[in-house]
Amino acid sequence: MHVHIEKAQLEEGLQVASRAIHGRSPLPILSHVLLKAGQETLELTATDLDLGLQTRLPAQVEEPGSLTCPARLMSEIVAKLPAGPVELKLVQEGLLAVRSRRSEFQVSTLPAEEFPSLPSPDEGQTICLRQGLLKTMVRRVAVAAASQEETRAVMTGLLTLLKADSITLVGTDGRRLACMRRDLPLDEARDTSAVIPARALLELVRVLSNDDEDVRVAFTAGQVFFHLPMTSMHCRLLEGTFPDFEKVIPRSFQRTCRVGRDNLLEGMKRMLIVAQEKQSPHLVRLDFSSDRLRVSANTPDLGSGREEIPVVLEGDELTIAFNGRYIADGLSVLEAEELEFSLQDETRSAVLRPYGETGFDYVLMPVRLREPVLEEQARVGVAS
Repeated sequence: MHVHIEKAQLEEGLQVASRAIHGRSPLPILSHVLLKAGQETLELTATDLDLGLQTRLPAQVEEPGSLTCPARLMSEIVAKLPAGPVELKLVQEGLLAVRSRRSEFQVSTLPAEEFPSLPSPDEGQTICLRQGLLKTMVRRVAVAAASQEETRAVMTGLLTLLKADSITLVGTDGRRLACMRRDLPLDEARDTSAVIPARALLELVRVLSNDDEDVRVAFTAGQVFFHLPMTSMHCRLLEGTFPDFEKVIPRSFQRTCRVGRDNLLEGMKRMLIVAQEKQSPHLVRLDFSSDRLRVSANTPDLGSGREEIPVVLEGDELTIAFNGRYIADGLSVLEAEELEFSLQDETRSAVLRPYGETGFDYVLMPVRLREPVLEEQARVGVAS
């Protein structure tokens, strides 16, 4: 293999492909990136067997060929090279020369034949989405998905529902839920339900570049494939029964509150500084009245805080508490100036969404306020 390629393009390509590599892979070959030089392109591929990324770069190919090299080492070398052309040349079996101006490195390689083969899409459901829409949906919904440490693997993914006229994404960790639906006429669409790992979709979001261009999505048995002009990604679907999200989203409310997104987010961040009680981590109390929202937190032997935010409340006053971290997470991915907080009572779930927007719900379960907390807040003057 003998290739000339611009440093900036090679660096970006290595960054993209390397996102598929797991940091604790038991197989050495899975820490490598596959380099394949063909007609005027250099193709980079990486995988952890569950997730695979492949990107194609324009290059001057003097001699086609393929090999694998350590992804992290290669990325660090290329990142430190000066701007300009880079030469990649297999100088002997198992040794790749990386040259740029007066610099030269030699990197150990493994045969391309040892790299695992990637699946290819079979017949299945295929749709096209605007990259901007997909980015928005994933960012808003993935915030509610369970972390990788959770025991129920299916809840580390996003439920993806396709119908003839819409697409819906849902994420939940059992304590909060995010759901976004968009009308999307799908030609010859079949109803499809799949759970895609949230990690894979978040990596895809980092690859998406042009909001106005389409990404083609293909669902097959056990796999989903994403195709962009120069980059492709596939991942294994998660197995298991996803929670019935329709039963979780409340449909009627006794109270609605309009509040500025930035005001609420900054206030929540400030209260989280003192919301460190071990029995109720991140507990933040919200007192809703007709024209103000009082946000407060208290940790005995540590301190307390309170802040008033202007709001417009329709309905009776209410005192309720939530995990403030969950509220902050949701607010951080919403791009609206004003939000609508829809409330039932102090024991039932509430919904946050951009004001005036339908098709998105961020559902939060309240936290029970214990009497000692109420008494302490009254003592320091937080309770009205």
